[in-house]
Amino acid sequence: MQAAGLLMEDGKRELIDGEIIDLPSESDSHMSLRVALNRSLILQIADDLRVASRGTLRLSETDWPEPDFYVRQASTRPGDIHGADVLLVIEISDTTLAHDLGGKADLYRRHGVCEYWVIDVNARRLHVHRADGAWPSPAVPLTDIIEPALIPGLRLRIADFLPD
Repeated sequence: MQAAGLLMEDGKRELIDGEIIDLPSESDSHMSLRVALNRSLILQIADDLRVASRGTLRLSETDWPEPDFYVRQASTRPGDIHGADVLLVIEISDTTLAHDLGGKADLYRRHGVCEYWVIDVNARRLHVHRADGAWPSPAVPLTDIIEPALIPGLRLRIADFLPD
């Protein structure tokens, strides 16, 4: 749509159920957390995995969300990804919690995403959704160490990346 001139290149948007949704600008705290998490994810994951930060995840012709992160096998090309190919999706939520826990969680579940985390910055809780368990499971404090089910060796304590 950008190539056709229908959308401007600036601004952040996603396509959900065929509807273009404008996303709010990233706050300083959101960006600081995203940058710190990006570094930790890249340093901890195996060489056969890739981290996409703020990349479009093309789940179908009508669903192109823009998560803060997603992790996939390095051998899977971005254009060939299906929901079940996505090992982990992470959303940092400071102003979009209802959307991230509602419509986006349902979208990722419908497309078979293996695991979806929503970091609720304001309440300092992590909402974990796993395809092989509860969707969602009870929220945990950001001070807990969390390990994704399908990414061996990755351990995160989200509170370590937040400003005091």
